[in-house]
Amino acid sequence: MGKVRGEGVNFTKIILGMTMKKIQMGALALTLLVGSTQLVVAESNVVRLGAVPVPPMGALYVGIEKGYFADEGIEIELTKNPLLPNLFAQLLGGNLDVMGMGIGAGFFNAVKRGSPVKIVAPMGGNPSKPGVQKGTSAAALMVRNELLKSGEVKTTSDLKGKTCAINALGVLTEYLLSEALARGGLNISDITLKTMPFPMIAAALKSGALDCGLLPPALALKVIKGKVAKRMNNDYELDMQGLVVVYNTKWAEANPNTANKFMKAYLRAARDLQTDNGWRKDENIAAISKHIRIPAKMLKKINQQWIDVETLKVKKASIMKQQQYYVTKSKLSKLKKPLPFSAIVDESFAEYAVANKINWNK
Repeated sequence: MGKVRGEGVNFTKIILGMTMKKIQMGALALTLLVGSTQLVVAESNVVRLGAVPVPPMGALYVGIEKGYFADEGIEIELTKNPLLPNLFAQLLGGNLDVMGMGIGAGFFNAVKRGSPVKIVAPMGGNPSKPGVQKGTSAAALMVRNELLKSGEVKTTSDLKGKTCAINALGVLTEYLLSEALARGGLNISDITLKTMPFPMIAAALKSGALDCGLLPPALALKVIKGKVAKRMNNDYELDMQGLVVVYNTKWAEANPNTANKFMKAYLRAARDLQTDNGWRKDENIAAISKHIRIPAKMLKKINQQWIDVETLKVKKASIMKQQQYYVTKSKLSKLKKPLPFSAIVDESFAEYAVANKINWNK
């Protein structure tokens, strides 16, 4: 009887070996597929940007309208909202990646509890030298004309016992009011403080329901033009950091290239506004006015925002001073002591932008 074909061959071993090889190849293919998917996510070029429609955020709008973000391969998904707390909540929740904002108790509280947010660049503030402009670049303390004309209010100290308003507690305007009152040796406790939206402050000054109030640049100009109120002070706090750019740090860690490129485009836009009287140029005014409800003619009269575009550094002393105020004076602060600067600010993105800036003259 002859041998049967295959006799002495271990078919089971061969089949198992082939099966294992297929499994290994399948696993490798799956690994490559997952890896490529992760790479696509990490290199996402979409930036969900939150901004309040106000002039100090002009660099963001200039960057969008002049195509600077697009030049870096970035697609901007812009969310505008006049209520900054709503935008900040979206940033904390991961529904926004970047936003411009004035810092307050809420920001420091968020950092303290470990929320993924950090300041990454300056957005604007006051000049570092006196006499550059008339009045602050931020919200100004306005006093009713009648009180000034009658002599009832001659200096800041005369505001003691007066009724004054800001838009909210625990935000930049509370700090600004505190600083303005300190010029006359007063604290916020020395006045009757009200909170209401900015347009209502302007209306209440006109009706006489308020003696004084903090107003942003556009409304300040409006009440001055209408002979309703005047600035209490025509000078300003030197090197005050008014607004900043804030990143969601989880997004930045997952998208480092996009985060760096965003900052590079932002610096380019800020440079356009900062140099050669850029805040008064028609092309920049047109870009800003497209996003906010302020006529171009009025925009040209508003004090510019001052940014050190050579270093793009945040004003450390001002940031820490503001934090100290909220820790010691704000009822909304959850901090018992100030946080270190490194916990609040990440300068690496700004450093990248400065080191890799484009030819500004082209």
